[in-house]
Amino acid sequence: MFDENNGFHLVYAKNCGRPKNCFLETRIEVTKFLKNNLNDIDFISINDIIIDKNILINNSLPLCRYLKLKKINEI
Repeated sequence: MFDENNGFHLVYAKNCGRPKNCFLETRIEVTKFLKNNLNDIDFISINDIIIDKNILINNSLPLCRYLKLKKINEI
């Protein structure tokens, strides 16, 4: 079980593939994960919030805002 206040729970999947999940502790780990794996992912959810891949690729501002809000909530 993960604690929402201490990290990021990612669920991701390839189209028609089996969903996988991972737990990342920092914002840097999340951005590195997305940078390295975004081409192989068709569905992504961070802490039960579904992220639209097309919007993420074309405009990363929503993800940046989410990660900053998450950091503010951690303080």
